[in-house]
Amino acid sequence: MNSLKRIFVTLKAQLDDVADDFENHEAVAGVAIKELEAFQGKTRLHQHRLQEMIQQFETKRSDLIKQAEIWSGRAVKIKDQDEAKALECVKRLLHVQKQMKTIEPELAKAKAQYDQCQRDLVDIQAQLHASYTQKEVLSARQNRIQLHTSLRAEDVNPSAGAQAIFKRWEQSVIGAELTSPIAPIKDSFADEFEQEESTLELKMLLDELTTQTPTE
Repeated sequence: MNSLKRIFVTLKAQLDDVADDFENHEAVAGVAIKELEAFQGKTRLHQHRLQEMIQQFETKRSDLIKQAEIWSGRAVKIKDQDEAKALECVKRLLHVQKQMKTIEPELAKAKAQYDQCQRDLVDIQAQLHASYTQKEVLSARQNRIQLHTSLRAEDVNPSAGAQAIFKRWEQSVIGAELTSPIAPIKDSFADEFEQEESTLELKMLLDELTTQTPTE
């Protein structure tokens, strides 16, 4: 393999390596963005389930508050009439209050998780926006680098190829002009003067001949 061909093969291999490296970076960035999008979807789904859970807790709590008011009112109302029943009402009230104490921390925990999901979604959205922007910017810069690198390689340089074509064409035309006879350009105006001058010379020669020849 001659030196020029070795240089060409080496250069092409380097260009291929650069292209592969760029493509790998772009592919990895694309995967990272896809993972962020998937995480965003999972977080939204979890937040939706938390919202449903919060609504269930709040509905249950509202129902227990009403029950507590009912059993409290019954206990007070029936105290003087039937103490045993009043005590049973108080017992029911305590049971309802116990349920409320169980629900309150669960409701607070669900609300805290919901708020955390909301903060996570804001962060994820910001990361996605930044990732989209960086990917577009780096992709554009990468394309410029690849184009610039390609233009420096003679085998893939369309500008150099076009210039070489026109240069060979010009050389061919110049060669043809030098080897081909060029027909003289006719000038009728100048020809007219030359014809008159030639006629005048002939007349002068005729007069000279006439003068030199004796008449008989």
